[in-house]
Amino acid sequence: MLRRNGTRNGAILILMLTLFSATLSACSGGNKNTGTESESPASDYTKSLSLLNAVSDGTAELFKDIDAGFIKNWKDRTGQTIAIQQAAGGSSAQEAAIIGGQLKADVTTLGVGTDIDAIQAKGLVSEGWQQRYDYNSSPFSTAVAFVVRSGNPKSIAEWEDVVKPEVAIVTSDPRSYSDARWYYAAPWAYSLDKQPDDTEAAKAFVTSFHRQVTVLAKDDADAEKAFVELGKGDVWVTTESNALRLANGAGKGKIDVVVPSVSLTVEPVVSVVDANADTNGTREVANAYADYLFTEEAQTFAAKHFFRPRFASVTEQFAGTFADVSLLTVDDNLSGWEDLQKALFADGGLFGQLPEKS
Repeated sequence: MLRRNGTRNGAILILMLTLFSATLSACSGGNKNTGTESESPASDYTKSLSLLNAVSDGTAELFKDIDAGFIKNWKDRTGQTIAIQQAAGGSSAQEAAIIGGQLKADVTTLGVGTDIDAIQAKGLVSEGWQQRYDYNSSPFSTAVAFVVRSGNPKSIAEWEDVVKPEVAIVTSDPRSYSDARWYYAAPWAYSLDKQPDDTEAAKAFVTSFHRQVTVLAKDDADAEKAFVELGKGDVWVTTESNALRLANGAGKGKIDVVVPSVSLTVEPVVSVVDANADTNGTREVANAYADYLFTEEAQTFAAKHFFRPRFASVTEQFAGTFADVSLLTVDDNLSGWEDLQKALFADGGLFGQLPEKS
């Protein structure tokens, strides 16, 4: 399993330390802690505990299964009964609520790393949060993909196809829904992969993409409604996980899923909200929850919900589920979200220079 850097050794070590502490207390005449000592009390697994988990709305159904799995896992390991409350919303909305104190999450998995960076900047998450786990603390991934009408009447297969004059695009607005930044970052990444270092060509390609957008929805739920229920557009640009969920559910027989031969990996990221976990007395369980995301059990839940697992052993069990394509990443191919944010979405970035859409 993938390990958190510097993680505690788990319940067994904690129980050993508890027994050792009790022995010391007996030998010293049973002196009680007066409350002036700085040491934290040993874990009391006889007391129930509640964890607040803030996630992006696109992962909400997955995390219902993960939460249930962790509750059982923790109970089996420690005997402690815990409950997990889930708060789901757009990544940027979750960020704002955590920073503002309306959402006192112990742990959060958001759609874009810059949102957790913003929480870190306010002192709620410790520096180096993205180095705590492998894959820059992204436990699973998906890809930017196309949802088209059944039979693919516009023969949409590649990025060049979606920017054709006769194609109408439905997607989400990165201003109101930060998760949608992936949908504009993807054509940017594709263009730079095709013509390295040619940012002018990338700007032109993203501009062409935006020109074909006829519905720029406030979030993915509204974009899906516009495309599926209202029949707007020829292609919905979204995530592979959204597309496969729809194709295997309410959209079965009505839509097809297309993943272009070169696309961008969408990487949700996890962090304990350190300040909240310490205040709430949930640090140990919050750390263990984040660890659990990098176990085979949690990876299997991810794959069942059409997210690409990090473990090859799990990927093999879902052969044929995910398209075999070339996937770029923001860190490896675009020099990270900080630069991408400046180029596309920050004040003075390309998106602000594009025509208004609704």
